[in-house]
Amino acid sequence: MKPICPNCHSSHVIENIETSTQGITEHLCSPKLFVGLGVSVCKYYKINPMIGMVAGSAIATVINLAQQRLMQPPLLRAAILPRYLCRTCQHTFSV
Repeated sequence: MKPICPNCHSSHVIENIETSTQGITEHLCSPKLFVGLGVSVCKYYKINPMIGMVAGSAIATVINLAQQRLMQPPLLRAAILPRYLCRTCQHTFSV
């Protein structure tokens, strides 16, 4: 049985499969970004840039480890909350 959109009551609904749930956070919390940020902050304050490199790498590692611990396996997440997208009103919902 196909689900019906709770917003507009349309039957033009498809299953919304999101494969890149981490895409933005992985890009924003990348080690390259933190290393570059650490180096530029150290250069601004006239500190050895190697300290910024090490600090940026350490911060990126801690954030990535915390994200991995908080993430659920994709199969478990899909089994718990299947998401649907209405083609008529672009509303996403779960049943």
